[in-house]
Amino acid sequence: MRLPRFTRSSRGEPPDRAASAPAESAEHRDRRESRRAFANEQGWHFAERAPHAIQGWPRTALPPGPLGRVRNEVTGFHAGRPFRVFDYEVSGAEPIIVYAVGLPRHVPYVYVQDREGGAHDLFVESRDRRYALAVLGDAVRADIREGAITDLVLDRDRLICTGTHASPSAIVSRLDALTTLVGHITDDVWTEWGSSP
Repeated sequence: MRLPRFTRSSRGEPPDRAASAPAESAEHRDRRESRRAFANEQGWHFAERAPHAIQGWPRTALPPGPLGRVRNEVTGFHAGRPFRVFDYEVSGAEPIIVYAVGLPRHVPYVYVQDREGGAHDLFVESRDRRYALAVLGDAVRADIREGAITDLVLDRDRLICTGTHASPSAIVSRLDALTTLVGHITDDVWTEWGSSP
């Protein structure tokens, strides 16, 4: 079966760049092997390096500062939705986990940030206020609150957010929360603002 473009694993770095990389720590090696084993157990795909995974993403989907490296990428389907999860590494900082879940239709960009940690005071960036309000219906706001989601981006065919917990159970739990959230976005959003991929 051919995977949709969204879930295809990115190709690894060219051999000459990989050979010049600094020595890997035991912690990084353990994290990589744990993620690989987890992907295999779930029947998902694993890529050690995935430099093209974030190509074309809006800058707000990633932490500020210089672009980092994409490592330990897992792609597949969860609750019927295509996804990708990877470590985003910036020199001198702890890696963060980035999640991207496929949307049923292409939608305009919207960035949502929970500044208060409770989905009561949301900062929203969008060109269309009506669209942003439609996305943030009551069920979606509840999902943000229950999932402790501090920021998320909807852009084209994906929902993107970050996390800090790398354990398999934390990854599955966050994927559950995100696929539930996508399911709670009302049909009006897809019909009025969505377009075919």
